[in-house]
Amino acid sequence: MNLLRVLPFLLVAAAGSALAQTTALPARSPAATWLEGISVSAAVTASSVDNISRTSYAPTRKNATSYELDVDASRHQQLSPGWLLELAAGAGWQQVPDYSLTDNLTAGPRAALQYKFGLGPLAPVLQFNTAFTYKDARLADDRGWTTEGGIRLAQRLDPALKVAVGCQWLDHNAASSTFDLQQRTLSFEAVWDITEDWRLSGSASRLTGRVVANAAWAVWQQAITGGYGEAVYDYYTSIPSSVTNLYGPGWVSYNVQADANLWSLTLAYAVTANSTLELRYNSAYVINYVDIRYPTKSWGLGWIHRF
Repeated sequence: MNLLRVLPFLLVAAAGSALAQTTALPARSPAATWLEGISVSAAVTASSVDNISRTSYAPTRKNATSYELDVDASRHQQLSPGWLLELAAGAGWQQVPDYSLTDNLTAGPRAALQYKFGLGPLAPVLQFNTAFTYKDARLADDRGWTTEGGIRLAQRLDPALKVAVGCQWLDHNAASSTFDLQQRTLSFEAVWDITEDWRLSGSASRLTGRVVANAAWAVWQQAITGGYGEAVYDYYTSIPSSVTNLYGPGWVSYNVQADANLWSLTLAYAVTANSTLELRYNSAYVINYVDIRYPTKSWGLGWIHRF
Protein backbone atom coordinates (compact mmCIF):
# COMPACT_ATOMS: atom_id res chain seq x y z
CA MET A 1 0.00 0.00 0.00
CA ASN A 2 2.85 2.41 0.79
CA LEU A 3 4.25 2.21 -2.73
CA LEU A 4 0.86 2.77 -4.32
CA ARG A 5 0.19 5.79 -2.10
CA VAL A 6 3.19 7.62 -3.53
CA LEU A 7 2.70 6.40 -7.10
CA PRO A 8 1.01 9.61 -8.37
CA PHE A 9 3.92 11.71 -7.12
CA LEU A 10 6.48 9.27 -8.58
CA LEU A 11 4.65 9.38 -11.93
CA VAL A 12 4.79 13.18 -12.02
CA ALA A 13 8.48 13.20 -11.13
CA ALA A 14 9.37 10.48 -13.63
CA ALA A 15 7.42 12.10 -16.46
CA GLY A 16 8.93 15.51 -15.71
CA SER A 17 12.42 14.03 -15.61
CA ALA A 18 11.91 12.20 -18.89
CA LEU A 19 10.66 15.32 -20.64
CA ALA A 20 13.53 17.40 -19.27
CA GLN A 21 16.09 14.87 -20.51
CA THR A 22 14.90 15.20 -24.10
CA THR A 23 16.82 18.46 -24.42
CA ALA A 24 20.05 16.56 -23.85
CA LEU A 25 19.40 14.11 -26.69
CA PRO A 26 20.51 14.70 -30.29
CA ALA A 27 18.05 16.78 -32.27
CA ARG A 28 17.10 13.89 -34.54
CA SER A 29 17.12 11.11 -31.94
CA PRO A 30 14.04 8.85 -32.31
CA ALA A 31 13.84 8.61 -28.50
CA ALA A 32 13.76 12.40 -28.22
CA THR A 33 11.02 12.62 -30.84
CA TRP A 34 8.92 10.02 -29.01
CA LEU A 35 9.36 11.62 -25.58
CA GLU A 36 8.56 15.08 -26.87
CA GLY A 37 5.14 13.77 -27.82
CA ILE A 38 4.23 12.86 -24.23
CA SER A 39 1.71 15.10 -22.46
CA VAL A 40 1.54 15.11 -18.67
CA SER A 41 -1.30 16.57 -16.63
CA ALA A 42 -2.34 16.65 -12.98
CA ALA A 43 -5.68 17.51 -11.39
CA VAL A 44 -6.49 18.24 -7.74
CA THR A 45 -10.14 18.35 -6.64
CA ALA A 46 -11.90 19.01 -3.33
CA SER A 47 -15.60 18.08 -3.15
CA SER A 48 -18.41 18.44 -0.66
CA VAL A 49 -20.55 15.30 -1.00
CA ASP A 50 -24.11 14.83 0.27
CA ASN A 51 -24.91 11.21 1.17
CA ILE A 52 -21.41 9.99 0.42
CA SER A 53 -22.49 6.82 2.23
CA ARG A 54 -25.09 6.03 -0.47
CA THR A 55 -27.71 5.00 2.04
CA SER A 56 -31.48 5.14 1.66
CA TYR A 57 -32.61 6.06 5.19
CA ALA A 58 -32.27 9.86 5.37
CA PRO A 59 -31.59 10.22 9.13
CA THR A 60 -28.47 8.03 8.83
CA ARG A 61 -26.99 9.53 5.66
CA LYS A 62 -23.40 10.72 5.96
CA ASN A 63 -21.97 13.82 4.30
CA ALA A 64 -18.25 14.49 3.92
CA THR A 65 -15.50 16.30 2.05
CA SER A 66 -13.37 14.23 -0.32
CA TYR A 67 -10.04 15.04 -1.94
CA GLU A 68 -8.71 13.63 -5.21
CA LEU A 69 -5.41 13.75 -7.04
CA ASP A 70 -5.23 12.45 -10.61
CA VAL A 71 -2.08 12.26 -12.73
CA ASP A 72 -2.02 11.29 -16.40
CA ALA A 73 0.68 10.82 -19.04
CA SER A 74 -0.40 10.29 -22.66
CA ARG A 75 0.95 10.24 -26.19
CA HIS A 76 -0.89 10.62 -29.49
CA GLN A 77 0.20 8.93 -32.70
CA GLN A 78 -1.30 9.76 -36.10
CA LEU A 79 -1.68 6.41 -37.87
CA SER A 80 -3.16 7.78 -41.08
CA PRO A 81 -5.03 10.93 -42.17
CA GLY A 82 -8.19 9.70 -40.46
CA TRP A 83 -6.95 7.51 -37.61
CA LEU A 84 -5.39 8.67 -34.32
CA LEU A 85 -4.09 6.42 -31.53
CA GLU A 86 -3.69 7.53 -27.91
CA LEU A 87 -1.69 5.52 -25.36
CA ALA A 88 -1.74 6.62 -21.74
CA ALA A 89 -1.14 5.69 -18.13
CA GLY A 90 -2.72 7.29 -15.11
CA ALA A 91 -3.07 7.15 -11.35
CA GLY A 92 -5.73 8.54 -9.05
CA TRP A 93 -5.79 8.93 -5.28
CA GLN A 94 -8.96 9.62 -3.27
CA GLN A 95 -9.06 10.49 0.42
CA VAL A 96 -12.07 11.05 2.70
CA PRO A 97 -10.66 12.18 6.07
CA ASP A 98 -13.92 11.55 7.97
CA TYR A 99 -14.22 7.98 6.63
CA SER A 100 -10.68 6.82 5.98
CA LEU A 101 -11.68 3.21 5.24
CA THR A 102 -13.02 4.49 1.88
CA ASP A 103 -9.60 5.85 0.82
CA ASN A 104 -8.25 4.27 -2.35
CA LEU A 105 -5.69 4.56 -5.11
CA THR A 106 -6.13 3.44 -8.72
CA ALA A 107 -3.47 3.05 -11.41
CA GLY A 108 -3.22 1.52 -14.85
CA PRO A 109 -2.94 1.95 -18.62
CA ARG A 110 -5.57 3.02 -21.11
CA ALA A 111 -5.82 3.36 -24.88
CA ALA A 112 -8.11 5.09 -27.37
CA LEU A 113 -8.43 4.78 -31.13
CA GLN A 114 -10.40 7.43 -32.99
CA TYR A 115 -11.49 8.03 -36.55
CA LYS A 116 -12.35 11.45 -37.97
CA PHE A 117 -14.87 11.47 -40.79
CA GLY A 118 -13.36 14.08 -43.07
CA LEU A 119 -11.35 17.25 -42.66
CA GLY A 120 -11.96 20.43 -40.69
CA PRO A 121 -13.14 21.12 -37.13
CA LEU A 122 -16.80 20.24 -37.84
CA ALA A 123 -16.13 16.66 -38.97
CA PRO A 124 -17.59 14.01 -36.59
CA VAL A 125 -15.19 11.84 -34.57
CA LEU A 126 -15.76 8.21 -33.55
CA GLN A 127 -13.66 6.91 -30.65
CA PHE A 128 -13.11 3.46 -29.15
CA ASN A 129 -11.52 3.39 -25.70
CA THR A 130 -10.39 0.86 -23.12
CA ALA A 131 -8.69 0.90 -19.71
CA PHE A 132 -7.30 -1.68 -17.28
CA THR A 133 -6.89 -0.41 -13.73
CA TYR A 134 -5.95 -1.79 -10.33
CA LYS A 135 -7.76 -0.40 -7.29
CA ASP A 136 -5.79 -0.48 -4.06
CA ALA A 137 -8.44 0.31 -1.46
CA ARG A 138 -7.80 0.70 2.26
CA LEU A 139 -10.63 -1.80 2.74
CA ALA A 140 -9.18 -5.10 1.47
CA ASP A 141 -12.55 -6.40 0.24
CA ASP A 142 -12.71 -3.62 -2.38
CA ARG A 143 -9.28 -4.25 -3.91
CA GLY A 144 -9.13 -5.65 -7.42
CA TRP A 145 -8.91 -5.05 -11.16
CA THR A 146 -11.28 -2.90 -13.20
CA THR A 147 -11.78 -3.34 -16.94
CA GLU A 148 -13.47 -0.62 -18.99
CA GLY A 149 -14.43 -0.17 -22.62
CA GLY A 150 -16.50 2.30 -24.55
CA ILE A 151 -17.62 3.92 -27.79
CA ARG A 152 -18.14 7.66 -28.24
CA LEU A 153 -19.32 9.74 -31.20
CA ALA A 154 -18.65 13.49 -31.05
CA GLN A 155 -19.80 16.25 -33.39
CA ARG A 156 -18.92 19.94 -33.30
CA LEU A 157 -22.04 21.81 -34.37
CA ASP A 158 -20.24 25.15 -34.72
CA PRO A 159 -16.90 26.56 -33.53
CA ALA A 160 -18.26 27.06 -29.99
CA LEU A 161 -20.56 24.06 -29.44
CA LYS A 162 -19.78 20.34 -29.38
CA VAL A 163 -22.03 17.39 -28.50
CA ALA A 164 -21.31 13.69 -27.99
CA VAL A 165 -23.10 10.43 -27.27
CA GLY A 166 -21.44 7.38 -25.79
CA CYS A 167 -21.77 3.94 -24.30
CA GLN A 168 -19.40 2.68 -21.59
CA TRP A 169 -18.89 -0.74 -19.97
CA LEU A 170 -17.23 -1.28 -16.58
CA ASP A 171 -16.43 -4.45 -14.65
CA HIS A 172 -14.70 -4.39 -11.25
CA ASN A 173 -13.56 -7.81 -10.04
CA ALA A 174 -13.07 -7.19 -6.31
CA ALA A 175 -11.65 -9.40 -3.59
CA SER A 176 -15.17 -9.74 -2.16
CA SER A 177 -18.37 -10.22 -4.17
CA THR A 178 -19.90 -7.40 -2.11
CA PHE A 179 -17.81 -4.94 -4.14
CA ASP A 180 -18.03 -6.55 -7.60
CA LEU A 181 -19.39 -4.12 -10.18
CA GLN A 182 -20.85 -4.69 -13.64
CA GLN A 183 -22.17 -1.46 -15.14
CA ARG A 184 -23.32 -0.18 -18.52
CA THR A 185 -23.80 3.54 -19.11
CA LEU A 186 -25.39 5.52 -21.95
CA SER A 187 -24.46 9.20 -21.97
CA PHE A 188 -25.03 12.52 -23.71
CA GLU A 189 -22.55 15.39 -23.36
CA ALA A 190 -22.43 19.01 -24.51
CA VAL A 191 -19.58 21.52 -24.36
CA TRP A 192 -19.99 25.26 -24.97
CA ASP A 193 -16.94 27.47 -25.38
CA ILE A 194 -18.48 30.68 -24.06
CA THR A 195 -15.35 32.74 -24.65
CA GLU A 196 -11.68 32.01 -25.18
CA ASP A 197 -11.25 31.58 -21.40
CA TRP A 198 -14.65 30.29 -20.21
CA ARG A 199 -16.22 26.90 -20.96
CA LEU A 200 -19.48 25.30 -19.80
CA SER A 201 -20.03 21.56 -20.12
CA GLY A 202 -22.71 19.15 -18.98
CA SER A 203 -23.76 15.53 -19.24
CA ALA A 204 -26.76 13.30 -18.65
CA SER A 205 -26.30 9.54 -18.29
CA ARG A 206 -28.26 6.40 -17.58
CA LEU A 207 -26.40 3.63 -15.71
CA THR A 208 -27.65 0.06 -15.35
CA GLY A 209 -25.90 -2.65 -13.37
CA ARG A 210 -24.57 -3.58 -9.96
CA VAL A 211 -23.69 -0.89 -7.41
CA VAL A 212 -22.63 -0.90 -3.76
CA ALA A 213 -24.89 0.71 -1.15
CA ASN A 214 -24.50 0.99 2.62
CA ALA A 215 -26.71 0.92 5.70
CA ALA A 216 -26.35 1.50 9.42
CA TRP A 217 -26.72 -1.73 11.38
CA ALA A 218 -30.15 -0.86 12.81
CA VAL A 219 -31.51 -0.18 9.32
CA TRP A 220 -29.95 -3.31 7.85
CA GLN A 221 -31.35 -5.46 10.67
CA GLN A 222 -34.84 -4.17 9.88
CA ALA A 223 -34.38 -5.05 6.21
CA ILE A 224 -33.21 -8.65 6.78
CA THR A 225 -35.85 -9.43 9.41
CA GLY A 226 -38.86 -8.31 7.35
CA GLY A 227 -39.32 -4.89 8.90
CA TYR A 228 -39.55 -3.21 5.47
CA GLY A 229 -41.77 -5.81 3.83
CA GLU A 230 -41.49 -9.16 2.13
CA ALA A 231 -39.99 -7.90 -1.15
CA VAL A 232 -37.11 -6.15 0.64
CA TYR A 233 -36.56 -9.15 2.92
CA ASP A 234 -36.45 -11.64 0.02
CA TYR A 235 -34.03 -9.52 -1.99
CA TYR A 236 -31.73 -8.30 0.78
CA THR A 237 -31.23 -11.82 2.16
CA SER A 238 -30.16 -13.06 -1.29
CA ILE A 239 -27.50 -10.49 -2.26
CA PRO A 240 -23.80 -10.25 -1.26
CA SER A 241 -23.28 -8.19 1.90
CA SER A 242 -20.77 -7.78 4.73
CA VAL A 243 -20.11 -5.68 7.81
CA THR A 244 -17.43 -3.21 6.66
CA ASN A 245 -17.69 -0.34 9.17
CA LEU A 246 -17.10 2.08 6.29
CA TYR A 247 -19.27 4.84 7.72
CA GLY A 248 -19.36 3.87 11.37
CA PRO A 249 -19.37 0.84 13.69
CA GLY A 250 -21.57 -1.95 12.40
CA TRP A 251 -22.26 -0.38 9.02
CA VAL A 252 -23.05 -2.90 6.29
CA SER A 253 -22.13 -2.72 2.60
CA TYR A 254 -24.31 -4.62 0.15
CA ASN A 255 -24.40 -5.19 -3.60
CA VAL A 256 -27.61 -4.44 -5.53
CA GLN A 257 -28.90 -4.41 -9.07
CA ALA A 258 -29.93 -0.83 -9.84
CA ASP A 259 -30.57 1.91 -12.36
CA ALA A 260 -29.08 5.36 -11.90
CA ASN A 261 -29.70 8.73 -13.48
CA LEU A 262 -26.49 10.77 -13.49
CA TRP A 263 -26.08 14.49 -14.20
CA SER A 264 -23.06 16.78 -14.18
CA LEU A 265 -22.34 20.44 -14.89
CA THR A 266 -18.88 22.02 -15.06
CA LEU A 267 -17.84 25.65 -15.44
CA ALA A 268 -14.17 26.00 -16.38
CA TYR A 269 -11.92 29.05 -16.53
CA ALA A 270 -8.53 29.04 -18.27
CA VAL A 271 -6.29 30.78 -15.71
CA THR A 272 -3.23 30.39 -17.92
CA ALA A 273 -2.42 28.61 -21.15
CA ASN A 274 -1.71 25.42 -19.15
CA SER A 275 -3.89 25.75 -16.05
CA THR A 276 -7.66 25.53 -15.67
CA LEU A 277 -9.93 26.08 -12.67
CA GLU A 278 -13.18 24.10 -12.62
CA LEU A 279 -16.37 24.30 -10.56
CA ARG A 280 -18.32 21.04 -10.79
CA TYR A 281 -21.75 19.80 -9.77
CA ASN A 282 -22.62 16.09 -9.86
CA SER A 283 -25.85 14.32 -9.04
CA ALA A 284 -26.80 10.64 -8.97
CA TYR A 285 -30.23 9.19 -8.30
CA VAL A 286 -29.96 5.42 -7.81
CA ILE A 287 -33.00 3.11 -7.63
CA ASN A 288 -32.38 -0.53 -6.81
CA TYR A 289 -34.22 -3.71 -7.81
CA VAL A 290 -36.86 -3.35 -5.05
CA ASP A 291 -37.39 0.41 -5.51
CA ILE A 292 -35.09 1.56 -2.67
CA ARG A 293 -33.57 4.96 -3.55
CA TYR A 294 -30.15 6.49 -2.91
CA PRO A 295 -29.80 10.17 -3.94
CA THR A 296 -26.33 11.72 -3.86
CA LYS A 297 -24.90 15.03 -5.04
CA SER A 298 -21.65 16.93 -4.77
CA TRP A 299 -20.01 20.29 -5.41
CA GLY A 300 -16.33 20.27 -6.31
CA LEU A 301 -13.55 22.72 -7.06
CA GLY A 302 -10.70 21.44 -9.20
CA TRP A 303 -7.38 22.66 -10.55
CA ILE A 304 -5.95 21.09 -13.71
CA HIS A 305 -2.41 21.76 -14.93
CA ARG A 306 -0.81 20.51 -18.15
CA PHE A 307 2.97 20.30 -17.91
